[in-house]
Amino acid sequence: MNKSHVWRALAIMAGSVMCGPALATALDLNLNDDAARLTYASLLADGQLEFDLGWLHHQQRGELLSLSLGRIGEAGGGTQSITAGIGGRVYLVEPDLPVIPGFDADQRGALLGVGGFFRMKLAEYDRIGFAGHGYYAPDVLAFGDAEDLVEIELRLTYSILRDADIYVGARYLKAGFDDIEVNMDNGLHIGLRLEF
Repeated sequence: MNKSHVWRALAIMAGSVMCGPALATALDLNLNDDAARLTYASLLADGQLEFDLGWLHHQQRGELLSLSLGRIGEAGGGTQSITAGIGGRVYLVEPDLPVIPGFDADQRGALLGVGGFFRMKLAEYDRIGFAGHGYYAPDVLAFGDAEDLVEIELRLTYSILRDADIYVGARYLKAGFDDIEVNMDNGLHIGLRLEF
């Protein structure tokens, strides 16, 4: 797999989606001592689709780009506000692997994960909410040196403004390769999400 072709293809896909009329956008940044993730998200197609483009950098474990597109809608009943979506997420993963004699440290891959997400506000405490997402990419949807990927994230959010949330989150992100499994980021982080 030619790395430059894969990164170029992801950039073209992101650009084509972003060229459509966006109803709302959001910027999300979260970090801990070792990793940072920045995500740009937009609503498209009269609010029926949500697109996001994300970049994760880990100081010891490498880089990850993701591009998601999912069908979004209201999933709550009564006064409970729950927004949920299902769809796919394309990952490009370039891990930092140890240099060991006889071991190929130059591994990278692309994967297509399927899954979904949710965001909810508590009806009685409308500033407090929960959010999360989960995606799984099996071997059949993995390319290059990648074999599989699992990503799960949960958040406890607090609205400091109508369009600004701070949160504490926990993430489990593991990618499997031909010779090794890499925990791209596991543990707690703090974050900020701004909507425009």
